[in-house]
Amino acid sequence: MEQLILNNASAIFAILGTLAGAALTFFGTWILQNQEVKNRLLEKVLDRRIQAHENIIELSKLLRGMMSLGYEEKDGQLARTPAIMASKELFDEFLLKFYQKSTESSTWLSTKVTREFNIVQDYLVNLYEFVRNIDSVNFPEIGRLIRQDFIDFSTNLEKLSFEFFTTDLTKLKLNDLSKWHKYPLEVTKTRLAETLFFKRKEEIVKILGAKY
Repeated sequence: MEQLILNNASAIFAILGTLAGAALTFFGTWILQNQEVKNRLLEKVLDRRIQAHENIIELSKLLRGMMSLGYEEKDGQLARTPAIMASKELFDEFLLKFYQKSTESSTWLSTKVTREFNIVQDYLVNLYEFVRNIDSVNFPEIGRLIRQDFIDFSTNLEKLSFEFFTTDLTKLKLNDLSKWHKYPLEVTKTRLAETLFFKRKEEIVKILGAKY
């Protein structure tokens, strides 16, 4: 047996070499294909995360967009109102777009953006409940009184979204969906109470001559 092996050593080593080469080729191909699949998945995740934060930036620009009311404030500045508060119809259109973008983006957003987005959503829900039975002609004046809220929320959303692009873009770890992605209740209450809408609600009611 030993003599047989010795006599055919060259052939045996050739076969073993061929098998080893085939095995290495197989595992090398498998590793490359596996890495390629992983890279494609990571690319898709990255694309989704980028698009989600671009959606938030788009919404923030809509929040910040202003239109002139054609007269001056007491300080001499032109009176302005958020463009989305120019009428009830425009406000409703914005809310629809807001919730559509929310559905598309929520899974892919950074935790910081998600928390800020949720507090903006809470604000808009309260504002909608307040204005939904008010005549459309009164929307621009309501918007004028609370326009700084729109600017502040827009600035916060945009700042946190850009922070994602500068610091978190290459971190492909997604939010843990089992965790709570809203500010603590007391923080939410405090921040909403500090908005002009909540501070000036009674003033708005008096100006409109409405009863709530």
